[in-house]
Amino acid sequence: MKTTASARHFPSLRQLLPALISLAILGLIVLYVHPEQLGGALSRFHLAYLPVVLSLSLAYYLLKGYQWHLFLKPLKLDHGAVETILIYLAGQPTAILPLGELTRAFILRQHAKVNLGEVSATVVVQELLYPIFLIAAAVPGAGQFPGAQAAVVVALLGILGISTILLWPRAFNFVMRFAVRVPIIRHYAADLRSLHQDVIFIARRPATLGPALLGPVAAMIAIAMFYFTVRSVGIDLGVYQAAFVYAVAHLAGGVSLLPGGIGAYEGSMTFLLVAFGVATPVAAAIAILNRAFDRLLVTVVGTVVFFAIRRPLNLRGITLLPD
Repeated sequence: MKTTASARHFPSLRQLLPALISLAILGLIVLYVHPEQLGGALSRFHLAYLPVVLSLSLAYYLLKGYQWHLFLKPLKLDHGAVETILIYLAGQPTAILPLGELTRAFILRQHAKVNLGEVSATVVVQELLYPIFLIAAAVPGAGQFPGAQAAVVVALLGILGISTILLWPRAFNFVMRFAVRVPIIRHYAADLRSLHQDVIFIARRPATLGPALLGPVAAMIAIAMFYFTVRSVGIDLGVYQAAFVYAVAHLAGGVSLLPGGIGAYEGSMTFLLVAFGVATPVAAAIAILNRAFDRLLVTVVGTVVFFAIRRPLNLRGITLLPD
């Protein structure tokens, strides 16, 4: 029984394997650039930009937490926006693990005894809408790369295709006929069908439109944070170009299926910045700095928040992954 209880709260080596692969890719990027050159590029960072990028990073996660609160409103939970935002932040330290975005759903279930499927559906809808706004932001800067506009259109069609599968029962059932031939999908087929129904319930409600409109605001804040990170090392990159680089890197990290996109995100961001004329060590430094400003701050804040609210909200612990 002790082994089972432990497995519920800590990921196994197999579950951590994608994270280890991501870290290995990140290490290869550092070795390719050469650590001494990367260190020299990182030393170009101007501390005057630190309050700006950290404020934008915190604003992004606070806005996303409030947006999640609005997505949860149809479920008629009996707690306010502040508690939802705190739970959202408490779930962020594990967000780079596989399915880590669902940690906040597990925490909320412990606190409010809600239906896990419906809460998980709000997370799916929120995270599915965000790339659409990023793709839209990437369009103006795509004109500087041959074929980039076509790639952006393909990415948009991919997101719309996934949305169609999730929201149209006939499309979902058609895909599941073939997907259940894969053993792991067959094992979770009932859970996937239940999640599909919950996603439809959340997405089709008129109340979902309001929080969805906060998505473009969150995307602009994230792009602004990346833009000022670029400026912090003395690189003058246009706003449209910055939006394109950030959006494509974010999407590349997502389709890589690596936890948090670590490795794929930094690699694609470095490649695109080099294509815009940025020196390779500086481009890699920008990618690493942006990752640090994006994840390091919220990981520290989220950890502090979790231990601060653990006793008042009667939380037993963070379940990193579903059984």
